[in-house]
Amino acid sequence: MVILDPAQLVRIEAVHRGFMYQHLFAAGCLLAAQGTDLMAVRVEMDEDIELQFPSLTIYVQVKTRNRPLIQSDIEGALSRFTALQQEHTSGRRAGEAQFVIVSTQPPCSALAKRDLSYVSLEWPVGRLGPQTQALPPAWRDIPSAVAWCTTVAEKLPLRTIAAETLVWKLAANVALASSGTEPYGDHQFLAKNLPVLFEQFACQLHDFPELLPHYRPHQNEPAIESTAHVRVVCGFSGAGKTSWAAQTAAHSGNSCAYYDAGDTAPAALSSALVRECAAQLAGAVALERVLLPGASGLESLRALDLALEEKGRTPILVIDNAHTLPSTALEQVIRNTSCIRLVLLCHPGHTVAELEALQGIQREELRGWSVEDVAGEVAGLGCTGTIEGMERLRVLTGGYPLFVQSAARLAAAEHSGGIDEFVQSLERGIHGAVTAQEVILKHVFDSLAPQLQQAVCALSFSDVPLYRAEILKLLTECLAMEEATAASTLRQLKTRGLAQSVGGDRVRIHDAVRTLGKTRSNEMPERRAQAQKVLAEIILQSLQERRDFARIVFWAKLLSALNHLEPLIELMGEEIFHEMGVIPEVSSALEQALASGVLNPVQQFWAYDGLIFAAFKHGVREQTDKVAEWFSASERVIEQFGLSPTHRARRWMKRMRFAGARGDKDGVMSALEQASRDMPDRKDYRRVLAYNAAAALFSVGSYRVAEKLVSGVIGEYCEVFGISLAQVIGLKQAEFRKAIEKSSLDIDDAKHFADALDLLATIGRKTGRRAPLTGIRAMQFYDIAGAVDSYARVGLDVAEDHVCVNDFLGACHMMDAFVLPFIRRHSMVGRMLDARGLYAVILAYSGDFNEAELQMRQLEPLIKGAPQQMQTQLADQKRLIAEIRLKGPPPQRRLREDAISRPSVAQPAPIARERAKVGRNDPCPCNSGLKFKKCHGV
Repeated sequence: MVILDPAQLVRIEAVHRGFMYQHLFAAGCLLAAQGTDLMAVRVEMDEDIELQFPSLTIYVQVKTRNRPLIQSDIEGALSRFTALQQEHTSGRRAGEAQFVIVSTQPPCSALAKRDLSYVSLEWPVGRLGPQTQALPPAWRDIPSAVAWCTTVAEKLPLRTIAAETLVWKLAANVALASSGTEPYGDHQFLAKNLPVLFEQFACQLHDFPELLPHYRPHQNEPAIESTAHVRVVCGFSGAGKTSWAAQTAAHSGNSCAYYDAGDTAPAALSSALVRECAAQLAGAVALERVLLPGASGLESLRALDLALEEKGRTPILVIDNAHTLPSTALEQVIRNTSCIRLVLLCHPGHTVAELEALQGIQREELRGWSVEDVAGEVAGLGCTGTIEGMERLRVLTGGYPLFVQSAARLAAAEHSGGIDEFVQSLERGIHGAVTAQEVILKHVFDSLAPQLQQAVCALSFSDVPLYRAEILKLLTECLAMEEATAASTLRQLKTRGLAQSVGGDRVRIHDAVRTLGKTRSNEMPERRAQAQKVLAEIILQSLQERRDFARIVFWAKLLSALNHLEPLIELMGEEIFHEMGVIPEVSSALEQALASGVLNPVQQFWAYDGLIFAAFKHGVREQTDKVAEWFSASERVIEQFGLSPTHRARRWMKRMRFAGARGDKDGVMSALEQASRDMPDRKDYRRVLAYNAAAALFSVGSYRVAEKLVSGVIGEYCEVFGISLAQVIGLKQAEFRKAIEKSSLDIDDAKHFADALDLLATIGRKTGRRAPLTGIRAMQFYDIAGAVDSYARVGLDVAEDHVCVNDFLGACHMMDAFVLPFIRRHSMVGRMLDARGLYAVILAYSGDFNEAELQMRQLEPLIKGAPQQMQTQLADQKRLIAEIRLKGPPPQRRLREDAISRPSVAQPAPIARERAKVGRNDPCPCNSGLKFKKCHGV
């Protein structure tokens, strides 16, 4: 835009710049009044600014220039100063007077030589004349003025307004007072009114800590708002309790006050709470009703609570370090309040235990950061690692903010930021510098009685929660305790927060403590071996009663650590072993056992079989030479020692799958012929052979033959379970389980049935005939078999099936209701990137672009440490989401009446952008005309 008179614009800007600078200087005088005996600040009276003290008045003239100050600039001010000086000298104005000229520029050389007598001239880097107290410095420009005022404003206690906002509010009020407009008709600000102007409730010593620039919430983080009168939020130092309180209070719709009880005498607690927090909690309540002359602290606290009750207010009072007080002092506060809601931040210990017992309070614990937040934090500190490494770090630190940050800084210093390498050194106890976690928890550990220390060490070796009876068995057998002593020990560990209840009757040592317990146990190898031996017996006994995937994995690790080869090798023949994936400890133990020559022929066979399977699970292409070597060794064992036809048939089935993985069709057919010859003539064996043949033939592209074979297997399993697939359509998992469970149910059969259904669904995807319901049935059987990895994998495939037929609503439902909760529940971090990436794409197809992009941003810290194939997949998914946002998603598929029994062609329909909860008997949102329970609620 062209300005008609540029010179006029320059003059206008200079005038307003001068006024703004002057208003900010007056605001700075108001802010600098804290801690002084200033009575009032006047603006635009006899001088630009006047500061009134009991026996002194300071007159300030403000000059803004873009060149050095010259004589004519200050002649008028000096004349007025002389007249004002005479007023004070004659007694017509009380007290003494000081005169100050504040300039943005230094004086010229001639002015600098002039004797200004009683006048002080100040500029940004110098001064002439006497120094004047209680004034802000002279600033170079407006940004410098704002920065200084903001810094001072940030130090105001109990400020309820952002510092910079307060600065501009003060400048606006100065402009209003300069015009003589009410409420500043007298052009002045009284010091006694400044707390209101500053939006302070009261000047107190305690305030919430400054909010973190980038706060990361804890997993399932509680809100500070609650209807409970008293809450106890418990955690070790470093858990982030205070930061949580500050963050949640800042976003609370209620008044929140903070008091640190760390240095408070128990008898003085009530008085201190009233003195420090009354004004903030009361708000509109007159303080004279609360701070009664001669009243005790408890009386004043009751008065405050009653006043709040009359106003219908229920503010929150956070008492930090409440564990430093005896429970009796806290109980007095609890008994004398009802409207004030108390949040007690405590370390675990006797105070918390007594409050729980006497007040019926159940402690709440901060659960630490999620693996995504751990990855985000350590990435910000210059570290990288795999998602598995990030999860191990989360477990080792309990996800506690201080512990994670300390570990990441150490990883950056000692391992060039490699989290996986650092975690390995931490687990082995060979890291260099001491972490904050060790410093804090060592103090806790060293304060324990020797018996409790030994119990922590013994329990630290359990990777899974133990039932109470199991813990008592471990302590009595490992530490030679009486059962009553063991029970008392467990109670004390829970009281101190070292042991945590994780649902029902199960307990585990706190994740952050386990590392320290294991490290201390390394000093006593006999005690460690004894603890592992007893744990192995406990876990085996529990597995004989109920199948638990996590316990099977843990048992395998224990057997490897103890070098108990026979039960470990027997596990190789169990179907559930195929779900465990690659466990480095197990593979290493098997290789060492084979090299040692101590195994009998059958054990050798199963050891090789386990290694071959582990290679299949990890990726057979990367280990072709080793797999071929193991096959040859296994075959030598079979031939040399004349192992049974079952072993021979299993060998050929593995050969068949190996040939399929390499695309060797002739090899598949040859191995199939050999396996058919050696396989015992039993239906269950033949079903397994048919399934493996179908899988191998599918791998080499013989889809029609593979489909025919696996369909026959599925038909046989339907006979085994006494069901038809049509009968179980629409059943919830509990109903499904009831329909097929019977006394003779074989879990391995359920796993094999699920495998066959999964293969049929996979063949359908390859041949363009997707059938998501087949995959859903496979998931149901995998759930019964406890095959968690297969359940999650097939769940992702089913979600993708829905996407491929434009059924985005169905895909979202599959991920939200089944796959993601399952992965979280079983801590399957290895599946997380795949699942979250797919979920983000599904959200984009559903039109929820912001949430899709948020999902991808949350994964960014984990991508760098992921395998290259996964990095490529996530990059492609990110580009796809951007493309869907640009072009818009395709229409949501509409289902026909027969959609439940067979696939249908996608038809255009408006996409559902909201996924509100639908009742089971409500019409399905996809407009199929069916009830939700018969459609997407299946």
